Amino acid sequence: MSRAPFGYKIVDGKLIPAENFKEVEEIFEEFLTSDTSLRQLAAKHHLSVNGLKKILKNFTYIGKIKFNNEIHEGRHQPIISSILFNHVQNKLERLGIK
Repeated sequence: MSRAPFGYKIVDGKLIPAENFKEVEEIFEEFLTSDTSLRQLAAKHHLSVNGLKKILKNFTYIGKIKFNNEIHEGRHQPIISSILFNHVQNKLERLGIK
């Protein structure tokens, strides 16, 4: 891993939650519970729309890693629950967001 995902930092080669880790949960919750557009949500958190989509689809936030298109258990602390993550994935799919 060359760069830590938003909300994490790399310390001694390990992924740990960064100071802004709570913002990740806010992003997931707000996307799930509001009718805010991706553009509005991205602007609110100073992200690009593509950056926001990467966050919303990133398995890292539930303590997993994606390698060679397979999902594996990670050794890092999750930031959000898998229930919240799965609800967001369902909404992305319903809205046809890729």
